[in-house]
Amino acid sequence: MEKKEINTHIGRICQEYRLKNNLTQNQVADLTGLEPRHISQIERGLSKGSIDTLIKLCNAYKITPDIILYDLLNDDVKKSVSIYDENFKRLSKKDKDSILHFIEYFLSR
Repeated sequence: MEKKEINTHIGRICQEYRLKNNLTQNQVADLTGLEPRHISQIERGLSKGSIDTLIKLCNAYKITPDIILYDLLNDDVKKSVSIYDENFKRLSKKDKDSILHFIEYFLSR
């Protein structure tokens, strides 16, 4: 998956969770401290945001960042990435954050 496709897919996932929580972009902006314009850009795949932004959005949507990354991965990748199993879910928040930071680093290259 190319970088632009990843941004678009992350944006769709973020929009899906926002809508599942019956939130407008303005309400998410109030919850996160982000600009509504930035939220719109993320949802349209025009901006990927940072890990900090992702965590703020996840908090607003009442999900964990690993859910977005798991949703992002296609079935073939899911089968080959062992961190997305029950053991990953049992890791401490600090360990999960470290892994997610590592993944973001490689996705941004």
